[in-house]
Amino acid sequence: MQGWVMEEVKNQVMGDTRLNKRLSNILSSLSSDPKNSIPCANKTWAETFAAYRFIENDKVNFDSIMSGHKSATLERIKAQPVVLIPQDTTFLNFATDLESKEMGTLRRKETNQQLLHTSIAITPSRVNLGVVEGSMWQRDKESSSNSRYTKSIKNKESRRWLDHYETACQIQERCPESTIVSIADREGDIHEWFQLAEDQSEQRRASYIVRAKANRTLELDGEETVLLWDHMNEQKSVGLYTVDIPKRNGESGRKAKVSVSTTEIRLLGKGKSKRPLSLYAVLAKELNPPEGEKGIEWMLLTDLPVEDFKQARVIIEWYRSRWEIETYFRVVKGGCQIESNRFRTEQRMLNCIAIYMIIGWRLHSITTHARRVPDAPCTSAYSEKEWRMIWMMRDKTTPPNEPPSMREITRMLAGLGGFLGRKGDGEPGVKTVWQGYTKLLHYIEAAETLSGLK
Repeated sequence: MQGWVMEEVKNQVMGDTRLNKRLSNILSSLSSDPKNSIPCANKTWAETFAAYRFIENDKVNFDSIMSGHKSATLERIKAQPVVLIPQDTTFLNFATDLESKEMGTLRRKETNQQLLHTSIAITPSRVNLGVVEGSMWQRDKESSSNSRYTKSIKNKESRRWLDHYETACQIQERCPESTIVSIADREGDIHEWFQLAEDQSEQRRASYIVRAKANRTLELDGEETVLLWDHMNEQKSVGLYTVDIPKRNGESGRKAKVSVSTTEIRLLGKGKSKRPLSLYAVLAKELNPPEGEKGIEWMLLTDLPVEDFKQARVIIEWYRSRWEIETYFRVVKGGCQIESNRFRTEQRMLNCIAIYMIIGWRLHSITTHARRVPDAPCTSAYSEKEWRMIWMMRDKTTPPNEPPSMREITRMLAGLGGFLGRKGDGEPGVKTVWQGYTKLLHYIEAAETLSGLK
């Protein structure tokens, strides 16, 4: 069994030691080739059948599968002074072939779209510590805009943002020495979220950073009101700095110079359920964006105090780290091929997704470790067996006595997956890392088999 698997399942809550052991075996076999199906990843029909029996077992569910990983993640969180918990939703598209109905070679597919809302824990340097929450549901038929306005937040799909913030509060309560910050993009701009945060006791209140979507009405002195964007655009800039914008959505990467302004604001209450709230707003706005490109404009709302440029810049950079959850989704959907599973029932599908979410964390964590703490010893993410095998297969020499750095060994691992490491290539991406990791596990298996034959 792989060392990292043992760490993630040692506090598993299954109620049956045989189920704990089976989950360990499944994680080991699937992580050795995450893009393959369960039958392809297992060596024998008996192992394949056992994996399916585990996923179909009524005693097994999403929470029980994730329990060991969440426990290990909590221990990693406790070791950090600040932990950011970005949350977001991704669409999972499952398709099933239907009978052709005498239509020759034409194929029809029955689509099944599910939504997966996830929260991950990361350090401010963007190292992935683990998954802290996940929930999946299928969207009902679109309701009218009028009916959405009349619904209580408890009956809305957007309730998930509050539920995951509640998870962040539970973590804050259990990790009193750490500062926990829940982060969301514009979909999380919900008055009830900010109100829920204000209602928490000091011991369990997690902070938040949410990108504003609504141009809310603010209360000024007396009875005067003003719109959020108008008010922030009138504020004096507290500083300028340059932000690196990576290549994304077909746009080329660039360096953007942004102006930063910040002030404390008071949101106007509305109706009986929404009361006035005081918080801070930070606006980062790009100066002179390239012609034809939309400039950066991030309006961020937070309950963290922001009194000067230094504090405002920290809020902006913590918000920018939210992108790591997008990368994590790409790993789970692309690297693990999560949408290829064909389980027909919700429970089985959720069980399978939970397994791949843990594997996806492992792949993403290796990559982020190498990028954010490149000079740290590689033993912070790799077992001795792993890094020594990487060295032997890539360098063709005897491994050194002292473990190499994270950057060096991860570049070697990515080299096994096709990373060339040329001068202009930059650091390896998630794809070459998981392709190299797949080969690595096969090399280790072959070495152990040969050793057992002696």
